[in-house]
Amino acid sequence: MYLLNLIMPFVMILVGYIFKKHPVSDMKSQNGYNTPISRKTKEHWDYAQSIAPGIFISIGKTLAVIEIILSVVMFLFHAPIHIVINIGSFVGFGFLFLGFYKTDSEIEKKFKEK
Repeated sequence: MYLLNLIMPFVMILVGYIFKKHPVSDMKSQNGYNTPISRKTKEHWDYAQSIAPGIFISIGKTLAVIEIILSVVMFLFHAPIHIVINIGSFVGFGFLFLGFYKTDSEIEKKFKEK
């Protein structure tokens, strides 16, 4: 059951690698890193598709390490499994939202300078 906490980092890393290997060039496809900020212009879209995979891969790897450490610590303290999964889910979604926030912030920063 402790392995359930590794689903979120695994998916973040997997999706990052897929989009890194097969970047989405068509804004209308509804695929790729698709947020209102990334859809502002074609330049925003292309930049978002180039940086999002790397951000999500690095955040996913960091999240995996944190989830493993949290699971081991909670196992050592004999925490109930529902508490372990709830904490892992909360941390996982926090990191997922961090990935979106960081990517959108990088896009805004790049195009604000122009």
